[in-house]
Amino acid sequence: MDPLVRIVLADDHPLSLAGLEEALNARGGVKVVGRATNGIDALSMIKRLSPDCAVLDLSMPGATGLEVILEARRWSVPSRFVVVTGTGTPQVLQELKNAEVSGVFLKSTPVDEICAGILKVAAGGTAVSPAVRKILEAVEQANNLTTRELQVLQAIARGLTNRAASQALGISIKTIDTHRTNLMRKLGVRSTASLLVRAMRDGLIDVSDI
Repeated sequence: MDPLVRIVLADDHPLSLAGLEEALNARGGVKVVGRATNGIDALSMIKRLSPDCAVLDLSMPGATGLEVILEARRWSVPSRFVVVTGTGTPQVLQELKNAEVSGVFLKSTPVDEICAGILKVAAGGTAVSPAVRKILEAVEQANNLTTRELQVLQAIARGLTNRAASQALGISIKTIDTHRTNLMRKLGVRSTASLLVRAMRDGLIDVSDI
């Protein structure tokens, strides 16, 4: 008989904790050995229990899920980690990717998919939900934008006409048009409205300047 997969769950929302635990138990072969509602307790449990996998909310009191992971690794804990977050901004997800977190899911992901991913990570694999992967791919595309293209994008977001944007950036109206065309091609859209929606979704626009 295969040993049970030992899991620690951490989330400051009791309903989320209970729901995920119930879904994991329903799959069999799993034992939730600890539950925490803040980052400090989660870290203590991981150090003490050395679970096969720790499943963490990103935003928790005391310490974020990422802070817990980085600190737990310093203690050479053999546990693997999954983050389930409601904060799916490109910047946050890129941080998790850079930290080489084995599993990343949005809270909007179907619970069966999250459970399957947790077990895959516990077995030594990696699991990133399609929604997270799509956002990360968009970040990579954004990294291919030039500084000037980003400036033109911000000008478009502020509602500047081509003439006003050309004056503000010190380039010709024709060049503004060229950058707009390149932006739409790189981001895979066919209209200015779609360009702005995509840019806001991917965090390419500084909304504080709008």
